[in-house]
Amino acid sequence: MTRPSSVDKLEPEIRDAIGRLRGNGHTIDEILAALRELDVTDISRSALGRHVQKMEKVGARLRHSQNMAIALSRHLGDEPASRIAQTNIQLLHSTIMELLSSGDGDAIDEDGLAALKGNPEGLMLLGKAIDHLTRSSKTDADFVRQIEERLEKRLRERDEKNLKSLAKEKGLSAEAVQAIRQRVLGAGK
Repeated sequence: MTRPSSVDKLEPEIRDAIGRLRGNGHTIDEILAALRELDVTDISRSALGRHVQKMEKVGARLRHSQNMAIALSRHLGDEPASRIAQTNIQLLHSTIMELLSSGDGDAIDEDGLAALKGNPEGLMLLGKAIDHLTRSSKTDADFVRQIEERLEKRLRERDEKNLKSLAKEKGLSAEAVQAIRQRVLGAGK
């Protein structure tokens, strides 16, 4: 376990100020000067540089995850809840795959596997994540099926209402209505 950096030991308000300054495009030297104005003198330029670099890496990963979620949401179904569920499932799946694969994505990462072998709690949590992934997929499929059934029922009711209205308006016989119902609506009432 790594020890906290000198920047990590700062008050949250000061760390937030560092993040805001960097987010507004200020350089490390400008941020360091602002820290000096706040009487923060025990932070070196290199420590601040490492902190900013770490923040930017985390930010890049978050942006990548958000972009992936947006792309997946656009690609998956029309139902908002279904899109969210499918996005979460895909993100968890890709995270597990990243954990188990090497940087090039082709081979199993031996270091990652070794870390899991010596970590029963980590294995248990990975197992739970895979279990939740499987359950989420099933739950989402059930949700989509229920929505489709409700939509189909609503459409059948609308079509039946329209058919009755048309039959009354045009004076259609019961046999003609039954034929339309069977051939056009696919119902055998």
